Amino acid sequence: MKNTVLKKRIAALALCLLCFSNTALMTACQKGGDANKDSAVTDENKTPATLESVYEAVSAAIPNADTLIDAQESYLSGFFGGAVPDDFASYKIVMQSMSTSIDNVGIFEAKTAGDVKKIEEMVDTYLDFYENDVWDDTYLEDEFPKLKNAQRVTSGNFVMYVILDDDARAAAITAFENATK
Repeated sequence: MKNTVLKKRIAALALCLLCFSNTALMTACQKGGDANKDSAVTDENKTPATLESVYEAVSAAIPNADTLIDAQESYLSGFFGGAVPDDFASYKIVMQSMSTSIDNVGIFEAKTAGDVKKIEEMVDTYLDFYENDVWDDTYLEDEFPKLKNAQRVTSGNFVMYVILDDDARAAAITAFENATK
């Protein structure tokens, strides 16, 4: 008889422990949900991205970004289908000048969400034109993989293209995406 009473007490104790651990687990999960809610509120309060803040983040991720110079306005109109600065809320194109590197980054901020598609098409046309019509295989052939693997990325009203080596391109894209969230 003592064994039966002892077994019932152990079973009751085990049940209590199970209930307690489930309650603790549910409370922890609920608090985790609240913590996620708080972080979402924090993100909503984040200052909206500007061209300057996005470029600052991207250039910080690119080795030797301090050697890149601003492209002249004539580069925009000459290589981007006659585009002019007024076509964008803002833009920045930087590249190597008089160098043996074709490093090149462009960031465009669309005036409206509807303009994003136009900018994407403009950038795609530029990258295709650069690779297929402008590139000379006899000049800086070691740089061609940068152009061949160039990428365009979009986040919100920002469109960026990068012509960089693999590591720098990946770092620039990550920085761009983080800065425009």
